[in-house]
Amino acid sequence: MKKILLCTFAVLALTALAKNGLLASEDPDSNKYHITSIRWIESTKNNLDDDDRYVVIIGKVTGKVGDESYTFNDGTGTIVLDSADFKLPIGKPIVVRGRIDQDFFGNSVTGEGLEVDVRSWRND
Repeated sequence: MKKILLCTFAVLALTALAKNGLLASEDPDSNKYHITSIRWIESTKNNLDDDDRYVVIIGKVTGKVGDESYTFNDGTGTIVLDSADFKLPIGKPIVVRGRIDQDFFGNSVTGEGLEVDVRSWRND
């Protein structure tokens, strides 16, 4: 009987932790992200099927453009990161999780029509 009570208590405790987000991923969309390269992101230009796709890219911020935009290079190409919510470190390797954003009229800062909206980042 004690084993049944102990197991029941353990299941209830784990269920409560999961509901409170302590065991679940911090980002409910984390399974949507896919590791890719800037070369692949650039190949999606003008393809509406790939717009708004969630990506993970690994590389370095090479400079700042305007108030919220950065240039980012992963060795396969360079792209603009729109980082309204984060200040990114320039010159250090980082991992960026973001969403492809295609602006068919071009970005007002860079003139480019393709960028990645930064959702989160961390040091590599």
